[in-house]
Amino acid sequence: MLILTTLLETTPVATLTAQGWAMMLVSIGVVLSLVSYCLYRVLNLPPVDVQDIKGPLEIDTGDTTDAD
Repeated sequence: MLILTTLLETTPVATLTAQGWAMMLVSIGVVLSLVSYCLYRVLNLPPVDVQDIKGPLEIDTGDTTDAD
């Protein structure tokens, strides 16, 4: 406990400068904007017609007729 107290007393506190805040806010803003744009694009895709897709029970793989 004494080591932690001594370490905390001697370690200078680092704060962000105005340029650091600007860089952090711009980078977070860009990432959030890109994620929002991608989610918007994916969630607003038109519905796809899937009439030609067969279920797993209708697919004939050929290995069920002569298993050995």
